[in-house]
Amino acid sequence: MKITSIESLHLRVPYEDRIRIRYHHFAMTEEHTVYRFHTDSGLVGLGESVGRPFDDKLLAPYIGTDPVDHLMGSGRFNLDMACYDLVGKQLGQPAWKLMGPQVRQWVSMGWWMPCMSPEDSAAEVEEAASRGYRGLKCKARAFYDVVESARAMQQVAPPDFRVEFDFNGSLICVEKALPILRQLEEIPIVKGVEEPIFAYDVDGWRRLHAQIRIPFYLHGTRVVSPPSSRQPSGPWIGLRAGDFEGALCSHETVGDALASGWAFAAANTPILLQYVGSGITTAFACQLGAVMPTATIPAVTAHHSYVDDLITEPHTMQRGFMRVPEGPGLGVVLDEAAIARYAISVQPAPDFARHLSIVTLPGGLKHYYRNLQQAERLMKQGVDETFAVGVRLDEWEDDGSAKFDGLWTRLQESDWPIWE
Repeated sequence: MKITSIESLHLRVPYEDRIRIRYHHFAMTEEHTVYRFHTDSGLVGLGESVGRPFDDKLLAPYIGTDPVDHLMGSGRFNLDMACYDLVGKQLGQPAWKLMGPQVRQWVSMGWWMPCMSPEDSAAEVEEAASRGYRGLKCKARAFYDVVESARAMQQVAPPDFRVEFDFNGSLICVEKALPILRQLEEIPIVKGVEEPIFAYDVDGWRRLHAQIRIPFYLHGTRVVSPPSSRQPSGPWIGLRAGDFEGALCSHETVGDALASGWAFAAANTPILLQYVGSGITTAFACQLGAVMPTATIPAVTAHHSYVDDLITEPHTMQRGFMRVPEGPGLGVVLDEAAIARYAISVQPAPDFARHLSIVTLPGGLKHYYRNLQQAERLMKQGVDETFAVGVRLDEWEDDGSAKFDGLWTRLQESDWPIWE
């Protein structure tokens, strides 16, 4: 079997109305690409990526090759998944059988959300629980009171619900992180924190880790370095030292993901699979999760965010677990009607209004930012007070007022907030 051509289907798949504006503010794109790998045998394999289609130079190495050549590969998972789909279909077997022995039929699957206000965070927990999820990964940022958000989530969550907060280093240092994490320790729903401070601050990370009982998660699981390198990888060093209790296998190549699966299994350390996409990528994540022994932290694909999963049969969720598709290859069938409906040529681009971000500090003091990305970046640099009690960010949509226009214009002129 040879790959003869790759068809890139450029789509615009909207996010659900409930969270569409918030995702826009969080700079998440609705552009989407599905790849159809055509072969000389007539079989078609499915791949997927978020955003615009990959450049032809990334697709060219697959043309004329046998899909088997890309198994356990080092290419982009978005494309290699199509090769697993093809070989599985050729053999009449699910993709996991090409990856290793099966360790589970149901994979722990979680909900994902960007940072939101405490009330909106609680609403997301309720929505997730109503759809069968029992775990949620939430971004934590300096312009929301993460402790207040966690308490609000605790109030509405089922007894067996768990939340992981992803700080992306925004707690900055031990001095800032310690009091906040100590408060989060008292809230039962909080089961883990990802990268509370930057992992390169090895000494600070270890000092903090020694004082906090909440599990620490590292972003990255790559344990195998290229043969030319004589240096061990960062995750491997931290794994051996016991510097974290779990790690994210986030968009890793298939070869790296499976290698880390066995290394982490030997260390009895759990993995969180993070491969973002629609139902296609979710099927791929389930196939990986079926064979990775310690892939037990709820996985994240964010497929629930879209109005359509792009597959004919929805995935099955039950109390926080998703059934591994049993059909050949990835085990899903592309919904051709959805592909036609969301083609970039027919799906209108959303007409979002101009907006700016308002950070409200204790006492009602307001600081204006160009957007939340600017607020996140500058607050990490110490330009503004971070994680203040009761702090929150609100988006001000263009209301046609002279005040809005004046502030918006001034914010474009320099890379600084405007303090009230």
